[in-house]
Amino acid sequence: MFVAIIKTAMKKHVAVKKRDLKKSRKEILGVAFSEVFKRGFQGVSIDDIVKKTSMTKGAFYHHFPTKLDLGYALVDDVIKPMIIDRWITPLTEYENPLEGILVQMQRLIGDTEPELLKFGCPLNNLVQEMAPIDNGFRKRLQIALTVWVDKMEEHLKRAQASGYIKNQVNTHEVAYFVVMAHEGFYGMIKGLGSAGAFKALHSSMKIFFHTISTDNPKKR
Repeated sequence: MFVAIIKTAMKKHVAVKKRDLKKSRKEILGVAFSEVFKRGFQGVSIDDIVKKTSMTKGAFYHHFPTKLDLGYALVDDVIKPMIIDRWITPLTEYENPLEGILVQMQRLIGDTEPELLKFGCPLNNLVQEMAPIDNGFRKRLQIALTVWVDKMEEHLKRAQASGYIKNQVNTHEVAYFVVMAHEGFYGMIKGLGSAGAFKALHSSMKIFFHTISTDNPKKR
């Protein structure tokens, strides 16, 4: 009986420990994402991050033995899922994904406070800063971008099959264009220091979508 009680207690202890580790890892990644987003990966130290968490430096190293390990986790576990949650999953709500793309652009860029827009896109920032100098970052960022393009194309193919996009349109090329436009929107706004550029960019995307759209969409 006592053995059974001890075993049960040990199992509960292990389960709690696993939950605590998951929680602490999530906390570190949350703080790190915010700091890197605003200051760049190379502009932030491990000490900077640890100071803003509830953990010790030892606890940090338990999760991430090096700063690069942390950076790689930011791409794999934060930024890549964020792409899906923000730019792909919402498109399932639209019969015509082209409408959804424009709406998401407005919501997530056009309606965002200028104070946040000035920092640019988290993904693009790391592409510019780290892809040229670190192979681990480069590979992970390439995967994130490829996933984005591929998932975007799935929705564009759905739009084409439903008669919203002309048959002769290459949906893979359009997917590249949409992702490029997203990154370009952020880059232009960040570079110009003006959120006002969004209106012109968004209008241009509407015109492009009009050129690839059919006049009378209908199910096939």
